Amino acid sequence: MRFLDIDLDAFLSSVAFYRNGGGRLDPEAYQPWTEAQLRDFLERQCGLSRDHPIPGWFVEDHDGAFDVMRALVGDACRPLEVVHVDAHADLGMGDASWVDLIEHVGLPLAERRDPKRGDHLLSLGSWLAYALAADFISALTYVHPARRGKDLTAIHFRNGDVESGYIEMKAYTRPDLPADGASPDYWHLVKLAPDLALAPVPFATATLDDFAATVAFDVGLLCHSPSYTPATADALIPIVNEYIDFQAGPLRLSE
Repeated sequence: MRFLDIDLDAFLSSVAFYRNGGGRLDPEAYQPWTEAQLRDFLERQCGLSRDHPIPGWFVEDHDGAFDVMRALVGDACRPLEVVHVDAHADLGMGDASWVDLIEHVGLPLAERRDPKRGDHLLSLGSWLAYALAADFISALTYVHPARRGKDLTAIHFRNGDVESGYIEMKAYTRPDLPADGASPDYWHLVKLAPDLALAPVPFATATLDDFAATVAFDVGLLCHSPSYTPATADALIPIVNEYIDFQAGPLRLSE
């Protein structure tokens, strides 16, 4: 199943980082795309059509996408080919979620699909890493604004190499892990063979200008991300809704 995952903050003139709640962004500093720009991206680059919108969902914050994916994959274990259109990779860069994940990846699948949430756990900035740990995703493409896309968490990649072409979620459970004070030493672990690794997931990147879908999408999702967008960007939501028919289903799973 091809899943188009869009964050509204991808369609701004600038990118905001490390916001913890608060008000909306300054519309002068973070100007949204025009309607024409957005329609061109959705139609020409994503292959979407107003005449035949794909089914999908609208979530306020991006960790809600984890719940949507869990409902889609279900007991049938139908992994998703995900195109993640976002100003952020959402793989945990800048937080300590990796400390939890190096144990979480070693848990039984049912527990990996019901992770704890909070700071340095599953959150707005790390939910996609937890979706990978839950085996929701069979292939991932990160589509980002130009001159961005470097916010990749090396420990989650094969051999710690963000250019390897594969994400490989790993567990480190041995008692003698190299430490940096009271915490595991990140850069030592990046170079250390894991005690367990999940099946590698093909990973690619593309800029918003260069991306071109080669296969039609089956479902889609739009995230509002109010902390990372100005109020003026909200005018783009009904435009996306013409191409992705927002449903009511899994939206309430995280409440």
